[in-house]
Amino acid sequence: MTIDDPIAPVMLPVAWGLAVVAILLLAWHVARRYPSAPKNVPMKLRIDGRPGGLGSKRWLWAAPIAIAAVTALLTVVVLRAPPLPEQRTAVALVFVLIAEVAWFGAWQTDRQIELARKMTYRVAPVRTLRALFPILVTAVVAVVLAIRP
Repeated sequence: MTIDDPIAPVMLPVAWGLAVVAILLLAWHVARRYPSAPKNVPMKLRIDGRPGGLGSKRWLWAAPIAIAAVTALLTVVVLRAPPLPEQRTAVALVFVLIAEVAWFGAWQTDRQIELARKMTYRVAPVRTLRALFPILVTAVVAVVLAIRP
């Protein structure tokens, strides 16, 4: 008996559940912050941390909607063509990656509101990199597991 025997059957459903819960928490976070957000918020953060372009505060819903759409599409693909046993870990890591991106979406929502309220004029690039670090590590591990022979 190896570690894969008890973990393999539940790894993918647990990772999927983690992604769904993270998306729901992101939507809840945006819904909670939305009423008090200024009318216009930055649509993006430039590489130097300054806001890029202003848009309606409805832009705050872009991250939850996009992440939910990608997760729904990936769920349909996984249900229609289940991954092979050797691919299961990489696919589970993709769902973990989605959960991390949802967390980053919540972090970025807070930064957009801070910038719109002029609480700060830019987000230090190091802060953004630090927030992106778990996503980058998980992505690298998922790619390495997916391409290994």
